[in-house]
Amino acid sequence: MKKLIPALALLSFCAAVWLAPSSASAVPKLDIKVAVGVGSTTLVPRVPTIDLYVEDPPPNPGDTQEMTYIGTVGGKNKSTFFNWGMQLAARVTFDNKVFTELAAGFSRFYFTFGEQLTLISIAQGDDPADVARLTGQRVRMNQMEIPLTAGYRPYANPYFKIFVYGGLVNTFNIRGFVELDGRRKALKFRPRDVPGYKIAPYLAGARMGVQFDLGPLNFDFNYTIGMNSLTKTEFRTNTHVFKFFLGWLF
Repeated sequence: MKKLIPALALLSFCAAVWLAPSSASAVPKLDIKVAVGVGSTTLVPRVPTIDLYVEDPPPNPGDTQEMTYIGTVGGKNKSTFFNWGMQLAARVTFDNKVFTELAAGFSRFYFTFGEQLTLISIAQGDDPADVARLTGQRVRMNQMEIPLTAGYRPYANPYFKIFVYGGLVNTFNIRGFVELDGRRKALKFRPRDVPGYKIAPYLAGARMGVQFDLGPLNFDFNYTIGMNSLTKTEFRTNTHVFKFFLGWLF
């Protein structure tokens, strides 16, 4: 019994050391963030140079078929459009200042079905009636975003923190709308049904950015470059997306 008491004391001491609560600095810190943001989406179609012609009906039966030149498409014709979005995110910061963040959100960007896209649609063989109906109209594309990012916190004090990060953004193009005759949702379509563009349902993007925490406020500036083509066409369409989010931390 006398030999058992020291053994139990040693065991109790070891258990107390093993089960002692960790210091606050060693416990990962979880921040839940709700944010809204605005930015710009730049589309850069890399279209090969093509001269476009349409067939003219012969004036008399048996006459030679003639072709009329209607324009040329090709090259990099970038266009920049407005976007906005909202997201819910969870950020976990570890003791060594490394952090990870998982977010899910809704985003929308706008583009105009202009002359260049009209010519591309004709070159792709789309129905001229559909093309004529869309020409000059504003198109809205709804998206779901799931960013997976990680980074480092180079500076922090009780009131202000800086975070730099990078990662992958999974973007799913869900549904589009065309404004016709003053009606915001006059025409609904799936992404791949956009004449000329045939927008891909999934877009992977590489994101880099910087965040600032000022008390419960979070400021997030980021840039995302598309890793695959936005369009399911013979040509590639690059995307460049800038966003600024203002969030509240819980």
